Amino acid sequence: MSGQTAMSYYTRLETVESIIKVGVIIVVAILIMLVFTSNTYFEVVILIMVFGVSVILNMGTNFLFDGISYISNLVALVLQLALSLDYSIILLHRFMEERKLSDAKTSAVLALTKGASEIFSSSLTTIAGLCSLIVMTLPIGVEMGLALAKSILFSLLTVIFFMPAVLILFDKQLQKTKHRSFVPNVSKPAKAKLKFRIPIAIVFIIAVALAGTGQFFNEYSFNINGAKRIVDSQESIAKEFGYKNDLAVIVPKGDYEKEEQLINYIKSKDLINNAMGLTTIEAVEGLKLTDCVTQQQLAQMADSLGFNPTLIELLFTMYKNENDPNNQLPETEYSVMFIDLMEFASKKINEMGMQRSEYAKQLQQLSMARANFESQNYSRIMFNINSPTESAESIALIEDLSKELGQFYDEYYLAGESVACYDMAKVFPRDNFLVSFLTAMFVLLILYFTFKNLILPLILIIAIQGSIWINFVIPFLSSSPISFIGYLLVCAIQMGATIDYGIILTNRYLQIKHLYPDKLEAMSQAENAVFPTIITSGIILTVSGLAMGLAAAGVVARMGMLLGIGAATSMLVVLFILPSLLLIFDNIIEKTYFNKIFPKRKTKPN
Repeated sequence: MSGQTAMSYYTRLETVESIIKVGVIIVVAILIMLVFTSNTYFEVVILIMVFGVSVILNMGTNFLFDGISYISNLVALVLQLALSLDYSIILLHRFMEERKLSDAKTSAVLALTKGASEIFSSSLTTIAGLCSLIVMTLPIGVEMGLALAKSILFSLLTVIFFMPAVLILFDKQLQKTKHRSFVPNVSKPAKAKLKFRIPIAIVFIIAVALAGTGQFFNEYSFNINGAKRIVDSQESIAKEFGYKNDLAVIVPKGDYEKEEQLINYIKSKDLINNAMGLTTIEAVEGLKLTDCVTQQQLAQMADSLGFNPTLIELLFTMYKNENDPNNQLPETEYSVMFIDLMEFASKKINEMGMQRSEYAKQLQQLSMARANFESQNYSRIMFNINSPTESAESIALIEDLSKELGQFYDEYYLAGESVACYDMAKVFPRDNFLVSFLTAMFVLLILYFTFKNLILPLILIIAIQGSIWINFVIPFLSSSPISFIGYLLVCAIQMGATIDYGIILTNRYLQIKHLYPDKLEAMSQAENAVFPTIITSGIILTVSGLAMGLAAAGVVARMGMLLGIGAATSMLVVLFILPSLLLIFDNIIEKTYFNKIFPKRKTKPN
């Protein structure tokens, strides 16, 4: 089966099926990862409880939207887990560190106090990135941005208000189920790596420059109906009958001669192999529905039409008396459009109570044909493009028609899947610029408020933007087209979500560097301290994305694969590149705090 309704059905079916598979894979992967990076077995239960509450709050408030698509509803569930779990992990790890020195209540207070900066800045950057999707032209981008931003907000509120209470209530269980750490100590390899910080930074800058250039040459896909069943059905149909790719042209109604000229012009295009409109339908051979006929002409065709000549004469006279009461034209010259006469006949038969007669059924078919192709003010003409939806030939045809139909009508509209792809391709550069620019600006603003430093936010942005470009140069190198909506969503999510890793590492380094005489030692200890948090969150987001890419279909699969690779890239950049950048620019960072650039003037005492 093919067609819009079949596509919607198959897309929905595959999305629901694949999200269930993805959910199972992600839950298993998360449980394994949490056990591996945990300090106590019971903390896994607490993280599940906190996430469960945030999901219930989020999904239970989806009624606030004026309807929400099944894609946004299901994808938000998966991505909420992948994007927001690190807030819980940050607070939990802080709590376990403080618990070594204090009681449960004091530890919860200290953990929230010390972790608040990381949690708020991490969540706000993610929300900012998602909110930038609101400027997208495609409604599903706006909807998904709002749905995901709401899910992150509820995750933040749950961690701040609910999780500390849970940690205190279940402190005994946490302490009783402690186990040795499975996460290796990475301070020594981190310190060894930092000795080569200048070569590492140079290689990274060169790689980012090349990736940033290469990713601009990516090819984008604008067809959002990519479910496997749809593709298989379309290919099977194409083998037997050619491609089924509908194109609708809407024009002001009334001038049927001009419509016929338009149809003939479009049919002259090589890719058009079928046209259907009111002016193309023949009642009998040689008589179209929009042809004007006289009574004599109708009488001659009475047998072909299945009518009695006497009945034709009576019908014609009744129509003329009703529409030409002043007898301005004689019977021999008076003509009427055939479909108008047939609709008049249908009306009279219904008035006579003969709705079930064979005549009535045949005439009703003609009325339905007119309703399909005409409204009160417009005519619709349907064509078939014998080429795939997003082929270069189909898009070129739409572009040509968009310019050429103006020679027939001042007002006209085009609709169809190829038209949708063409329209989305036209607005993509705008959407791409706005989403990328607003995401970077929002995140940069939040980082300035967080660190109150001129240079530090720029270093973090460069690190994550570099990882985004490295992520998107891979499709260019493999000559694979990128789903445009997946690209925009992942750009916003990767920047907003994975910059959390940089914030966590930077915060920890700034907090402890004064405790060590050697900056290399301080950075290696900071890396070791945040390593469990970053790899837990990073691997969960990576696995979530790759699971969506491998188990899902269509837009969800393409978006998932980009997200998984992007999360892994950001995690590696933060762990292997960012420490080197922070150390290289450490002296400049120290001099560019706002309070040093803009020192407060001391007021002289009276």
